[in-house]
Amino acid sequence: MASVTLEKPLDVGGPLSRRAAALANVRWFRALAWRALRDGGPRAELRAANARAAARIVLRQAKRDALVACLARQALESPGGPLHRAPDRPSQGDTVAPLR
Repeated sequence: MASVTLEKPLDVGGPLSRRAAALANVRWFRALAWRALRDGGPRAELRAANARAAARIVLRQAKRDALVACLARQALESPGGPLHRAPDRPSQGDTVAPLR
C-alpha cells in the first residue's frame, strides 16, 4: 500500500524563520547575561547589562520588522490601497503654484 506524504517546504527567510531566529538570538543574549553574572569576571554587571540591552534591541527590531511586513502586505492586497490610486496631495519635493 502506497502512502502519500505531503511535505511543506521550509519557510527559509520568511516571517516564521525570522521570528525563530530573533527568539534564538534573544535567548542567547539572555543566557550570556546570566553567564556573565554567574562567572563574576571583571565588570560582570556591565557585561550582563549590555547583553540584556542587546536582547531588547533584537526584540524591538523583530517587532518593527513584523509591523512593516504586515503593513506592506495590507497595502499590496487592498484594491484601494496607496499603490492603486493617485496621490491626493503633492509630496514634499513637489512645488505647488500659489493661488491668485
